[in-house]
Amino acid sequence: MNAHVKPSRRIALSLSHDHSHGPLGYLEMGNPAGPTVAFLHGFGADLLTWSLCLAPLARDYRLIALDLPGHGRTCADVGEATLDFMTQWLDEALDVLRVRTAHLVGHSMGAKIALGFALSHGERVETLSLISPAGLGGDFHHDTLSAFLDANTPDAAEALARHLLGPRGQSVGPALTRSLLEANGDPARAKALKKLLGQARTYGLSLSPEGFDWSRIRCPVSIQWGDHDRLIPLPEAHRLPPHTPMQVIAGAGHLPHMEAPNAVATVLKDFLP
Repeated sequence: MNAHVKPSRRIALSLSHDHSHGPLGYLEMGNPAGPTVAFLHGFGADLLTWSLCLAPLARDYRLIALDLPGHGRTCADVGEATLDFMTQWLDEALDVLRVRTAHLVGHSMGAKIALGFALSHGERVETLSLISPAGLGGDFHHDTLSAFLDANTPDAAEALARHLLGPRGQSVGPALTRSLLEANGDPARAKALKKLLGQARTYGLSLSPEGFDWSRIRCPVSIQWGDHDRLIPLPEAHRLPPHTPMQVIAGAGHLPHMEAPNAVATVLKDFLP
């Protein structure tokens, strides 16, 4: 850490219009002279889902949380909603934010994008921290998300929030319900979410139909998973990378970084160089 640079713990929400696909919403805080840690949220969420995990890392790292396409304040354009589109979008987003390489932290869909990015742009990825990651195959309850997107009512949002959260995270249920309704409230963004979910349903959750080849990932990997995750339950051991740190968050559902942010931040601090 550069002793002459005072880290900022103020959360600054910003919007860039320099990305070719349209507005890019992002949050930046922490030590501007430190290594960059970029956070990629999950399906139907936005960058603010990371807010409780950031302060413990702010002294040593430049922290950037992104709104992914179709989410938050970023463009509603998701192209054909493919992994290739998302990784190319991320490649340009890092250029816009003047990030050469980054430690990537991804949740669920964001973790799948991080994995795909490490395969296609490995030279830009220092480490991967995957939280409840999609992309490894195994069970995925599409119908739960589809029911919410189709109904788009407070009752449907509340039901989805209950499904996503474990016993440890029930207190964030009302805030999560409001966030889900807001995410699906704009017609253009609702269309984008349905397109993304349709891709996941049609082509499956795995990055490869033959199973994921971890030997293709050249950077250190850490995985965190809630033991009450009902959306993407813990997969069979053969789907996980060998000799990789794996932290099971007791009592957490699909959103450990919201349900147990201190536990998640502690794992990140121990893993990041």
